[in-house]
Amino acid sequence: MRSHKYVNNREDLLSQGRRIVFESADNKFVHRVSLVNLMLSGFPAKELALYCGESKRTLQSWLKKVDEQGWETLISKKQTGRPSRLSNQQIEEIKAAVQADPEQSGYNVWDGPTLSAFIKCKYGIEYGVRASQILLHRMGFSLIRPQVYPSLEQPDDETREAFKKTD
Repeated sequence: MRSHKYVNNREDLLSQGRRIVFESADNKFVHRVSLVNLMLSGFPAKELALYCGESKRTLQSWLKKVDEQGWETLISKKQTGRPSRLSNQQIEEIKAAVQADPEQSGYNVWDGPTLSAFIKCKYGIEYGVRASQILLHRMGFSLIRPQVYPSLEQPDDETREAFKKTD
């Protein structure tokens, strides 16, 4: 069995790791630190791998990183994801257009398909219907569907009043 040759004092690393587990709120980081603490306490990586859901190689890698570079190397990096195709200024312009009457932009109503067409026309950016719906929601708008009222051509005051009371 190969054992790790420590660059730093094993006991110092273990005490720092215990302190981190009690103070940190980042669950992923605490999980990693706890496993490294167990290895520093003498548990073999091969045994830990059977119970913790991490591979032996991963555990050995974490131990080596902590020993050589410190505990901060176990902190997860923020995953940024794909950048938006619309700038913040364009989103603000779209929000202003949606708040105004849709007929000013040549539409009857603002929904996913019309916003998608608006973005394509104004900015030349292909934006899907579902992405447009999500954008509307992110800007603080929600889908409001019109209620079907009793016909105005055939006045039936009783039906109209009953409908108003149920809504």
